Amino acid sequence: MFRHTEFGVVNAAPSLGVLGRHATKIVMSKTRKSGNRYGEPPSTRDKLSSAFVEALEKDWAEHGSEVIQQIRLDNPVKYGELIARLIPMDANLASASNFTQCKSMEDIGRQLLLQVGVEEIAITPSMIQAAIAANDALVARLEQIAQGN
Repeated sequence: MFRHTEFGVVNAAPSLGVLGRHATKIVMSKTRKSGNRYGEPPSTRDKLSSAFVEALEKDWAEHGSEVIQQIRLDNPVKYGELIARLIPMDANLASASNFTQCKSMEDIGRQLLLQVGVEEIAITPSMIQAAIAANDALVARLEQIAQGN
C-alpha cells in the first residue's frame, strides 16, 4: 500500500519498518489476540460495520421479499439495474452454450433446440435431425465466409 505525502510516494504498509527508501525489517505483532491481520483489537469502525451487517441480515430475513416487490413496483428501472448487478455477466452464457457434455450429433441437435427455448419434453427425433441439418448448413456457410466467398 502506498500513500502520497509532501515527500512523495511513501510505503504505508503497517507491517514494514521503513528507513528512507529501504525496508529494514518486518514488524510482527506480539499480541495476536484479535481476528484482524495486524493483531490489534477490532476498531470502532469494524464493530459498527459488523453490527450493521448483522442488523441488515436480520432486517432482510424479515422484510427482504417485500422490499424487492416494492422496488419493482415503485422503480422498475432500479429493479432491473439491481438484477443486472447481482447476476454474473456470463451466467447465461455458460448454461446456454454448454456443449461440453455432447457425445454425438444428436446431443448437439438437442442442445441447440434447448438453447432456443424448446422444452426438453417437446423435443422429437425429427426436430433433432432438423437442428443437425441447420447446424451443418450454418457451418458450411461459415466456412464459405472464411474462404472469402
